[in-house]
Amino acid sequence: MNRTLWRVTWALGLWATASVSAEEWRTVHGDRFEGKLSGVYGGIAVLAEKDGARQVALEALDEAGLGRVADFLAARPPASAPWRESASKMTKALRNRLQVLRDGRLAAFDAGTRPEPEIYLVYFGAYWCGPCRRYSPELVKAYGQLKALAGDRFELIFASSDQSDGEQLKYVREVMMPWPVLRFSAAGAVDLIERWRGRSIPGMVALTRDGDLLYSSERQGEYLGPQDVLRRFEAMTRAQAGDVPEVKRSTHRLAVLQHVRAAAGGAAPVRPYVIDLDLARYRTLEAKQLTADLELDARGAVTTAVFEPKLPAVVEYQLIQDAGTWLFLPLVEGGQAKAARVRLPLRLE
Repeated sequence: MNRTLWRVTWALGLWATASVSAEEWRTVHGDRFEGKLSGVYGGIAVLAEKDGARQVALEALDEAGLGRVADFLAARPPASAPWRESASKMTKALRNRLQVLRDGRLAAFDAGTRPEPEIYLVYFGAYWCGPCRRYSPELVKAYGQLKALAGDRFELIFASSDQSDGEQLKYVREVMMPWPVLRFSAAGAVDLIERWRGRSIPGMVALTRDGDLLYSSERQGEYLGPQDVLRRFEAMTRAQAGDVPEVKRSTHRLAVLQHVRAAAGGAAPVRPYVIDLDLARYRTLEAKQLTADLELDARGAVTTAVFEPKLPAVVEYQLIQDAGTWLFLPLVEGGQAKAARVRLPLRLE
């Protein structure tokens, strides 16, 4: 069913990574685990562990953990930093080691002014590998689709398992690889990549800017193939869309904490965060312009809603139900979140 939605949202976006030491983390359910916060993607925190990474929903973290996430994001490098100027571990490891196919030859890769990818997809394959060559057209198609979806937020890099640079070039030419290629002489020399190279090809891993593992085509000894990594990466990317109410809800607690911190001990006004209305429900309503008088608690949740002008009971009930799902960044006074009242104009068309 097609839905026409009226939304007001403040995007948190897709965040970069920085280096943080391993710490103990707890959830609101009492679970405990250790890991290094490696990245925050939509409503998910990625904690690097010895043999991979743990993904934890932000809404599941306790207050102390959420505070560390806020500290992490406050210290992140500018998202718009050019790739060539980045000081991330992956950029340093790959510097002067990437090439691209140009006029049938491999030439030095120049990132120009494009920002550093937030996720690196590393493809392991070889010319001598029949399954790799059969899979290549599918990978080229998937790469184009992901670029249309995520743009420069990711990049795919080919790490060859060939026996010579000539064999590597044959494979790159055959596929007409549109992505950067790890220089053959650097094969096996980039530890951030080699530590995740599996036993089977074609293979793939998704890495953060720190070189921490997000997804792998091999998991607990089972070969899942590069398609599994691409599917999971695509799902994560789609789930990070800033205007998706479900994603916004999962980041609301963090956004409230950031809102309070930004007030720096002073004051900040109420701000809408997620307002989601299915306008199709109200298409027969004569009054298209309404006023909502809302009472909010200190978390930014709606506790009471009154609408003007007076509406039919069924419509009013539905609007009150909808309003109960809305989220705000609360009023801040003296550095503390407070309950508040707010009047909100609504246009139902």
